[in-house]
Amino acid sequence: MKFISHLLIIALIAYLLGSIVPYYVLMILIGSVSAWFRGSAFLAFIAGALGVASVWVLASLIIWSVSGSDLPDKFSEIMGFSNGTILVGITGLMGFLIGGSSALTGNFFGKLFVERNDEY
Repeated sequence: MKFISHLLIIALIAYLLGSIVPYYVLMILIGSVSAWFRGSAFLAFIAGALGVASVWVLASLIIWSVSGSDLPDKFSEIMGFSNGTILVGITGLMGFLIGGSSALTGNFFGKLFVERNDEY
């Protein structure tokens, strides 16, 4: 349940603030959310990665389908790909890596301020 709420909060932040603030501010906010949750590092990475990647892929697909533009196809030809869907996949991969690393960094930063009881 904590993972799902973490994922949904990150996706909502990415969706609501993604067009308003620059991406680096968005990643600082995602790191802050992950620092607040302080769960498993792996789950923080996956929540951040899936949250940002899903929003970026859905946004690019919606914009592409609503506009009916052939600009993604032209960009993909310039980059040497066969069609524009590869660009959507690259966008999702970038969102996955950037969101996941931001959430992981925030998780590790939040764990710096927690007392551990390490007794040998």
